[in-house]
Amino acid sequence: MPSTTTTLATLLTNSSSTRVADDQNRSSRLPPITDSISTIHAFISKWDPHSSLSSRFLRATTHLHSYLLHLAASPARSSHSELMRTNSLLQSAMYCLDQELKNHLLSISDAHTLSDTISTVRSIVETMLSTGYGEECLTTYQSIRRSAVTSQLNQLGFDLYINRTRKLRKLKWEDLDHRIHSWIDASQKAVRSVFFHEQQLSEKIFGASPESVRDSVFASIVSDIAGHFFAFPEYVCKRAKRSPERLFRLLDMYEILSDLMPDIESVFASEAASPIRTKIMSALTKLTVSIRTILLEFERAIQKDTKKPQTSTGGRVLPLTRYVMNFLLSLSDYEAPLRVILADMPQESDASSIQSYDSDDRYGSPVSVRISWLLLVLQRKLESKAEKYRDVALSYLSLVNNLHYMAKKVENSILKESLGDEWVAVHMTKVRRYMDGHVRSGWAHVSAALPVKEEEPVERVREFEMVFQKVLKEREGWVVVDPALRNEVRLFVESMLVPAYRAWYQVYRGKMEVRFAPEDIQNRVLGLYEPSRAGSSSSSGSGSVKLLRRLGCYLPQRGDISIRLQIEGAKALPGEFSLRYPISYDPHQRHELSLRYQIDNLTSSK
Repeated sequence: MPSTTTTLATLLTNSSSTRVADDQNRSSRLPPITDSISTIHAFISKWDPHSSLSSRFLRATTHLHSYLLHLAASPARSSHSELMRTNSLLQSAMYCLDQELKNHLLSISDAHTLSDTISTVRSIVETMLSTGYGEECLTTYQSIRRSAVTSQLNQLGFDLYINRTRKLRKLKWEDLDHRIHSWIDASQKAVRSVFFHEQQLSEKIFGASPESVRDSVFASIVSDIAGHFFAFPEYVCKRAKRSPERLFRLLDMYEILSDLMPDIESVFASEAASPIRTKIMSALTKLTVSIRTILLEFERAIQKDTKKPQTSTGGRVLPLTRYVMNFLLSLSDYEAPLRVILADMPQESDASSIQSYDSDDRYGSPVSVRISWLLLVLQRKLESKAEKYRDVALSYLSLVNNLHYMAKKVENSILKESLGDEWVAVHMTKVRRYMDGHVRSGWAHVSAALPVKEEEPVERVREFEMVFQKVLKEREGWVVVDPALRNEVRLFVESMLVPAYRAWYQVYRGKMEVRFAPEDIQNRVLGLYEPSRAGSSSSSGSGSVKLLRRLGCYLPQRGDISIRLQIEGAKALPGEFSLRYPISYDPHQRHELSLRYQIDNLTSSK
């Protein structure tokens, strides 16, 4: 079976047959053959790689070929020895031309090279084609230009040899990720500069040949190179598998290929270059499939998350929530490619029923619907996790923190462009509903224990004090992450307890011993839900902490920095420790003193 080069050379030779016939018809008008032979002998005898190529030599070579054809066509009037001498001389001339072609091609970087150099190469090519040396001409041209194109890609940072599939198999993903960056950086210049200029160069040098021939020459040079270059995304798809973290590299590759499609369709527009277009479309298809697969796997990973939330987290934002929201935030940066990728992607039955919260069409785009669905999947998982808390109030608190984090993440990021203002408003309403549920389920029984009647027995007062202290202890590590929301919760709880307790206290504070003043209730409540309260005290205060515990004192956590100053002469209640030494207090806190001062003095008095 003939090689591609041989077949293409035949086409080029056939395309030059008309010019050859014209040369034969003009042979009677050309100088005697002896003049051409002398010219060729003179050039060959003095030729070296640095000698200049004259147009006279090229014309003499063409004339010699015409004379050879004339001898071959009239064997009766020519001797065999003359035919052999003429053919041998023509071969010597072609050797020189082939060397000249190599030298000039090596000096060409791209189609912007000096026009004189390109014009010389074109003259050499046309001479070799018209004299029957098309295969030799193409072999030289293809070899040098393939090396040039490969070298240019290497200079862009993507080495085709080291990035062949068999050499990529042993790479760790971290190393492959570096290669992906190199490929992405090189892609734009590869298409818009390297391949484009190569196509332009073929147009200029083989301009005298038919368009189909010029296209075939270009395709023969870049087909294998472009095939290897655009096969790289397909290999990455195989390595990415179903890992969500690797999705964004696939999206980067899809995006760059999509952006380059107009240039690709222009540079590789010919029928001869259609295999390259097919390879690129195959890469886009496999990237699409891989991206969809990873998105579905990401959804399943949320649904299958079985990690039980710990009570010690105090209702904080869960790692799952942070991970999913950051993932979606990164995903929203790829709005344009995802619109295409997700356009006809099959949806879950529930996802197809999601309605846009806004009348704007962009909020009903495939990207918005997919993100809304993933947020709904996350919310359902959070609700499922919240049910695992034994304390209903903590369940609500977890939903408050996590859903508020989701809503704020959307509101303050590009996600808002996909979901709209109303999505944020709807979910902030849910946050407040959960907050109301937390306060009522967590504090209603405390409110119900308040001593509010005119004649409350001492036991009733002690019951309230015990319930209140128990709640404080249980909720030492509970957190409302957002400062504004934290203040709202505190004020909500305060409004449930303090006014009613103050009214009772003002009437009965002198009739019985009371552990808490209204300010105590208020300050304890206002000290709750602080993130810094969670965790143990520092090691430097461990001795003081143990001492306070042995004394049976209420042990405030970090952030709850004061205790009530005992009124002089008042007796400590059962289980309460009273300070009996000189102290100074912070005038900004009514009846308060620094807990650090207390601890230091207690320690030093030991």
